Amino acid sequence: MNQSMRVSSGSIGRTEELPDPCFTGAVLGVGERSARLPRTPPARAAALAAPLLALSLAACAPANRVDASAPPAGVSAAAGPAAGASAAAEATSARLQWRGGPTAILERDGLRLLTDPVLGPRGPAAFVLPKHPSTGVENAPVARYTDPPAEPLGRLDVILLSHNHADHFDAVAKETLPKDVPFVLPPDAAEAARAAGFTRLTPLDWDSETVIPTRAGRLRILAVPANHAHDAALDATLGKGNGYVLRWEGETPYSIYWTGDSVFTDPMRAVAARFAPIDLWLPHLGAVGVDGARGLRTMDAEEAVAAAALLRARHVIPIHHTTFGHYREPVTAFVQRAATKRLPAHIHVPADGAWMPLPR
Repeated sequence: MNQSMRVSSGSIGRTEELPDPCFTGAVLGVGERSARLPRTPPARAAALAAPLLALSLAACAPANRVDASAPPAGVSAAAGPAAGASAAAEATSARLQWRGGPTAILERDGLRLLTDPVLGPRGPAAFVLPKHPSTGVENAPVARYTDPPAEPLGRLDVILLSHNHADHFDAVAKETLPKDVPFVLPPDAAEAARAAGFTRLTPLDWDSETVIPTRAGRLRILAVPANHAHDAALDATLGKGNGYVLRWEGETPYSIYWTGDSVFTDPMRAVAARFAPIDLWLPHLGAVGVDGARGLRTMDAEEAVAAAALLRARHVIPIHHTTFGHYREPVTAFVQRAATKRLPAHIHVPADGAWMPLPR
């Protein structure tokens, strides 16, 4: 889809069923009454009944059996139920496919978005981190436990990049993705994307947005802070990354907040104050670094439940867990913590490679 983008920046009753006169029971009622009338000779009865039966069948039969749902004369399709049905169909066509780690495809209103492309195969060294968040070992290979889905990525209208670390934008993605696919990314990641040959880049600093036309309205993509650590010095070393608030505007508005690699900080609280309630929250879990010397680099279950409550998220699809060796906490920890705290949000744990509808 060849879409233009515009970039701007700013501050942060009861229903009753009526009896059907064409139902067989009504005919039986007539028959019962006729039994009490004077008997008519069969030949004469048939002669009298034939035209009445023809009129009855003509009145009860649909005008066109091929398209019995056509609106009555004088009622346009747009004014009748078809308009609502098309909106409902559009809403139900919205879906998500988790492809492991931070990578997911979002489809809604004619757009296909891909988050943080990590496309390399299963193996003991899917990528190398400059320093392992748990052990501190330098140039540390990290295992991928599951292969990406075999299903091709298909058409991509936008790639959303949270930051340029190898576990969010790997060598396979840099090599194999089409070079003309549009990227929305942090300014700090633009140079690496350009060096990999990508040509359509929209760098967004925090509190800047781009607007993309959709089939029935438009999509606003707002960059928000993604603090990679509570330790300010470590956060600065790891670089400035983005989360994104996605807002579909039109007949069926919808909002998604994808956190990127962020711990629960004051900037995330500010996102909650500005945008709650969120229709769908996509948090990065895994408690990366929880057992390391410098602490969390993504949320653990306790932080994620607190954030979901503050965001008043209607639905949560947790990603960034299970797939890679540096993830330290299973997604079940979040599910259990949410149950203990009686989090009102509906939690949908995705299956790797399976499509699921975007919940409302």
